[in-house]
Amino acid sequence: MTTPPPSDPSKPPSLPWVQTSSTPPPTPKPKQTEEELSLSAAVATITPSSFLTVHQAPCARTGLLTGIGLGSSVGFLRWLLGLPVPRAANWAVGTGALSAIVQYEYCQAKRRQEKAKVARVVEVYGQKQAEMRAKEEEDRRRKQEEEQRLREEQAKKSWWKVW
Repeated sequence: MTTPPPSDPSKPPSLPWVQTSSTPPPTPKPKQTEEELSLSAAVATITPSSFLTVHQAPCARTGLLTGIGLGSSVGFLRWLLGLPVPRAANWAVGTGALSAIVQYEYCQAKRRQEKAKVARVVEVYGQKQAEMRAKEEEDRRRKQEEEQRLREEQAKKSWWKVW
């Protein structure tokens, strides 16, 4: 299968499995009521490009790789231990799916924790910055008062001395 030559030589050939940025991202729809929420409505939101970009979702890659690795390992081990191939394959698929889900959820939990930590750091940083600005302002005010006091003392002293 060959792709037809591009009409514009400056543009690369369009490949059907590559998502381009020329299409705007889908706009979020307003919240649906319970009557509108159904399995058919959920399935209707799935597009073919969703399957092509599943690896770009956060934590999906690690979950899928863990599922593939662990599932194939368990299936192979069960086959080596004497199970028939169909039953070993069932073990492989079940273990792979379960481990992918567990890894995905674990990764999502870590992301939520990290997001909370970052929010806390930003909050504490803002407080520290405000404290530092207040301290600098206080130091600057004290310095100005001290300079003012010294100037007043200089003005009270006579400009000449007799030994």
